[in-house]
Amino acid sequence: MTIDILKKGDHVISVTSDFIAVERKNGEVDIIPLSKDGATFRIDPENIVTIGYGDNIVQTQSGDVTITTF
Repeated sequence: MTIDILKKGDHVISVTSDFIAVERKNGEVDIIPLSKDGATFRIDPENIVTIGYGDNIVQTQSGDVTITTF
């Protein structure tokens, strides 16, 4: 089995049965959810959480709307 989620310059920080944490080349970290379907692992691209640089603001998209919390 191969999980192709890395780009050049990225590296894996952690792997658990629930997620893969990937540090991207730009320093941000993606928490990529994993689920197991029988003998196959799947990633959930719609629920990736990105930890980036900023002022402790959390944002999410819902269609064309951005929801922001502080």
